[in-house]
Amino acid sequence: SSGINAEYGEVFEREGPNRLTPPKTPPEWIKFCKQLFGGFSTLLWIGAILCFFAYGIQSSKYVDPAEDNLYLGAVLTFVVVVTGIFAYYQEAKSAAIMDSFKKMVPQTATVIRGGETSVVDAELITIGDLIEVKGGDKLPADIRIVTCSGFKVDNSSLTGESEPQSRGTECTDNNPIETKNLAFFSTNAVEGACRAVVISCGDNTVMGRIA
Repeated sequence: SSGINAEYGEVFEREGPNRLTPPKTPPEWIKFCKQLFGGFSTLLWIGAILCFFAYGIQSSKYVDPAEDNLYLGAVLTFVVVVTGIFAYYQEAKSAAIMDSFKKMVPQTATVIRGGETSVVDAELITIGDLIEVKGGDKLPADIRIVTCSGFKVDNSSLTGESEPQSRGTECTDNNPIETKNLAFFSTNAVEGACRAVVISCGDNTVMGRIA
């Protein structure tokens, strides 16, 4: 096959860029406030406010009031602020780890259009494109294998399987994850080479639906 050519613009316009849509995230100050005032922290804040309120009442009645409530309120405030900062820091670290998954997305892909082979930005491939994949590449989309030679993929990021899985041109299972003639976006080609047709892009890939 020579791959799509004239139809590319129409298909790409319909399917959109081959990338995962990042989830909407609230502003950092909202995340911090949630950690500072949410959940159990609310009870601590109420306790601290009641302590300060009680100390205020004592101060209005006595010249030299006991400072127990003042100290307790200060301790509660300190604990809730430190806990909130720590929780926010942990959440930020987790977010940074999730952002690192963006590196799983391949930057370029070898595509055949109109019989001509070229290397293009992976975001520009679309359904129906004929691509070439070799050992060491990350798969830029979900693909159906047309021809291959000793082709194996690492599906550990998708299925948890530690051993490389061989791939071929025959459909061997009704389950898309198990059949030998399909391979999936962001998994690694371990060895061999193949030509394949793109069947799903971006958010419509298996990995995109999981994310």
